[in-house]
Amino acid sequence: MDDRKIYFNGFVLTMDPADTQATALATLGDRIIAVGTGEELLRLSDDYTETIDLEGRTVVPGFIETHCHMSWAAMNGEKADCSARACPSIPDVIESVRARAVQTAADQWVWGFDYDDTAVAEKRHLTVQDLDAACPDLPVIIMHISAHLAYVNSRALAIAGIDRDTPQPPDGEIDKDAQGNPTGLFKEMAIKSVIKHVPAFGLNQMKSAFVREMARYNADGITSVHDAAIGHDGHGPRLIRAYRELAREGKFTVRVYMTIMAELFNAIEKLGFGTGSGDEILRIGSVKYFQDGSIQGLTGALKDDYYNKPGWKGALIVPQATLDQQLAQAHRNGQQIAIHANGDAAIESVITALERAQDEFYHADHRHMIIHCQTASEDHIRRMKKLGAVPSYFVSHVYYWGDRHRKLFLGPQRAERISPLKSSLDQGLKFTLHSDNPVTPPSPLFSMYCAVNRITREGYLLGPDQRISPLEALRAYTCDAAFCSFEEHLKGSIEPGKLADFALLSDNPLTVEPERIKDIQVLQTVMGGKTVHRVD
Repeated sequence: MDDRKIYFNGFVLTMDPADTQATALATLGDRIIAVGTGEELLRLSDDYTETIDLEGRTVVPGFIETHCHMSWAAMNGEKADCSARACPSIPDVIESVRARAVQTAADQWVWGFDYDDTAVAEKRHLTVQDLDAACPDLPVIIMHISAHLAYVNSRALAIAGIDRDTPQPPDGEIDKDAQGNPTGLFKEMAIKSVIKHVPAFGLNQMKSAFVREMARYNADGITSVHDAAIGHDGHGPRLIRAYRELAREGKFTVRVYMTIMAELFNAIEKLGFGTGSGDEILRIGSVKYFQDGSIQGLTGALKDDYYNKPGWKGALIVPQATLDQQLAQAHRNGQQIAIHANGDAAIESVITALERAQDEFYHADHRHMIIHCQTASEDHIRRMKKLGAVPSYFVSHVYYWGDRHRKLFLGPQRAERISPLKSSLDQGLKFTLHSDNPVTPPSPLFSMYCAVNRITREGYLLGPDQRISPLEALRAYTCDAAFCSFEEHLKGSIEPGKLADFALLSDNPLTVEPERIKDIQVLQTVMGGKTVHRVD
């Protein structure tokens, strides 16, 4: 048997350069070998060919998630759910943490995730006292939904050796009260001073969690991810080992392009491995930097004051001269850069540093990525286009935080421009979309819905001039996303010779009513010619 399959009687959105639409495709092993009509391709069948009737459904290239934290999200199954959905008030959070503590071994930490101070009834941050009430005996750490803030209890502070005399780190903040005592809130890279004391998952525990998480991504039609910020918690080498073992065991159902924190990336590079090293399943990708935090956490660096906090603009994580040096070194070494910048002051700083690096060490095809890029101006877009940088926009922010950007963080005028997709298209700037999972669910179809409709959670139309078409949104999750990992020759479109990565959808996202894009079901996901998800 030659493992040949012919899928016919469907709508195949190839996403090739001509946006060709077909009705059938054929695969052999892990590759696409033909695209055309059912009549044409069924002539290729023989006794060893499996034929699959698509029953009029739509096939798209496998979605490529260009910024998420899949390995981190995998571990959330072992943590307390502190989201506003599950815990609308702080007493609910306390109960969730308390319930998780009962299931936690005496030598482990109690983890929680997705706390949002602007979404709970009390509209405030958690405190040491809150978490001591939930669990006085075990160390507790709760991650903010932005992943740029964290909260700990007294036991965690003691283990980390942090008290009123602990100096502030250069790239974050340990929040302290009027008496100088830590409140339990940690901002940005200050989180590392606590998280480094958390015991790592065991190798087998990691592997099992990763397999479960990949299946979750497959259910959303995702066949490739950029797994971002590997090494931020100090456990990067163990994580990479878990990935490598799973790859050898043939258990990958999602292709992974690793975005690795600079310190770990530089250590790996000394061994002779850099951007692009690896194979079609697991590659070393970009080197990760941060230049600000999150707007909803008030740690994004803005040029003008926060709407709800006059006199406060946030702050850059590192001085401009330091960033210039860091990015120039990575650029000179041929590393692809992926740098986090949310506020317009941070975006300005990053573009300036990349321009200086390019002026000094010209690379024709670096494909550096600016992650989130929430508040990019028209000038920023023009400069990114000239530079050859690729923004990855966090467009589902429009739905999840758009109302609060308008009313609290940015104010009405600036909020209209978050994720300026249409402006980017108008200037010919290639971009991608992402979910930042676990910050938001990983569904590409939901992100596409947000890009096309720009409707907030409260039903407000936020920035109608920045809406894009369904086809343009689909490009951002397929062919343009493949470009970001230098893999457009392998994936991102359904063409002969490319990897057989695709998803079968219940409806055509290009013709269904725009408001229904989010309701489209992923019926089947194929990665490397093998079905990795199916709705029976």
